[in-house]
Amino acid sequence: MKTYTCIWLWLLVVFAAVADIHAEQPAAIGPEEFSFFQWGPLRGLDADVAGWDIHLGGQLAGVAIKYDPNNTKSDGFRWEAVNPLVSGTYENRYVFHVEADLLGIDTRNNLYEAWAGWNLHPAFGLKAGQIKVALNTEFATRPENFPSFDYGFSSYLDGRYDLGLQIDGSLWSNAIWYEASGVWGEGFDLDGNRKSEPQFSIRTVVSPLIGLGYEWLKGAFVGFSYAYSPDYDDKIFLDTPLKSTVFTTVDLDGESADWQHAEIGWYWGPFRMSAERVEGAVYDVKISGGGKEDFDQLDSWSAYGSWYITGQRVRWDRGRWLPPKVKAGPEDKRQIFDFLSFLDPLGCLEIAFRYVNADIDRKLFDFGLTNYEISSQEVRTATLNLNWYPKPGLRISGAWVKVIADQYLSTFGGSNRDSSVVLRAILTF
Repeated sequence: MKTYTCIWLWLLVVFAAVADIHAEQPAAIGPEEFSFFQWGPLRGLDADVAGWDIHLGGQLAGVAIKYDPNNTKSDGFRWEAVNPLVSGTYENRYVFHVEADLLGIDTRNNLYEAWAGWNLHPAFGLKAGQIKVALNTEFATRPENFPSFDYGFSSYLDGRYDLGLQIDGSLWSNAIWYEASGVWGEGFDLDGNRKSEPQFSIRTVVSPLIGLGYEWLKGAFVGFSYAYSPDYDDKIFLDTPLKSTVFTTVDLDGESADWQHAEIGWYWGPFRMSAERVEGAVYDVKISGGGKEDFDQLDSWSAYGSWYITGQRVRWDRGRWLPPKVKAGPEDKRQIFDFLSFLDPLGCLEIAFRYVNADIDRKLFDFGLTNYEISSQEVRTATLNLNWYPKPGLRISGAWVKVIADQYLSTFGGSNRDSSVVLRAILTF
């Protein structure tokens, strides 16, 4: 029944997209996801090659971490990202994007994304290649643009990069945005673990109040997504924002899986807040003794919010948060924050908080697919961030991450608590 529901949703979205196309409207590339650093040798290379607007650059990210005394990881500095990046557009219609991973820690074959796309219309765009499949706003947002440090449990449960096709578009004056994906099962999750099962998904975000005259209500949105896999042979895996594993299983031998997301959010001026929930299930998993079992409590929820203290306007579009305009003009600030203009030389300052909870099926322990030394049946994280964007393309963040688990885990030195701090710098050029 859920398979047929997914297929019908695909057909309805495609029909709506085609019905909304008008030949006289121009095609549109998606809004800017990157703020590129513009200084000296770190400004990247922009060139016009046979009519293509090409950008050759990359991203460098480093972290300095002071772990809780009980944590088994070592304090110190490490590189988090060394990612060459090349992208291009042609006649504002054709586009490609390639982002490699020289460290090779969180990817397979040292590659995040490599796809080519065709933007036929704002209501219909197509991508093919190695794509990012995100069922929520958090994972859809690039890490340098997301207010909190790293991603939460809901993104780890079903976020992936994989080979496949993806369509997306905005309908009815941007009141509805949709994205539908079909991937082959040649990908990986956020920690580089293989994802061998094919998946079909659809995500829709609606801004129901965008047409109202009240400016402070226009930024409200709700989102829903559904993903279905006709097979499931991989593990369930959860990391904290500082890469401590708090849940992992052996590879499950299941016959199918599905994931359902719901989210609600709001932004206005320098403020934003959102709440997201995912419910997942893996069906007919083979267990010892020759039987099969459904594991239908693979759940997580999160809530987060942030404030640009210096008054810049939060930007959100097409299902993801965008980088702030560090040098904001009059149109990017609310008049009530004019008194903060003396902070303009600092760039953009942001304070953010996020709370995340994961609640995983206890039967995974009962049937020996994981154990209480390496996995906690329920776990929570709280993250407090202070972010500084001194220039476009540069972000410096300090964060405190608190973890509370139900079980006493080996990764925390036999404790069920962890309190760590981190300093991170991200340069995108």
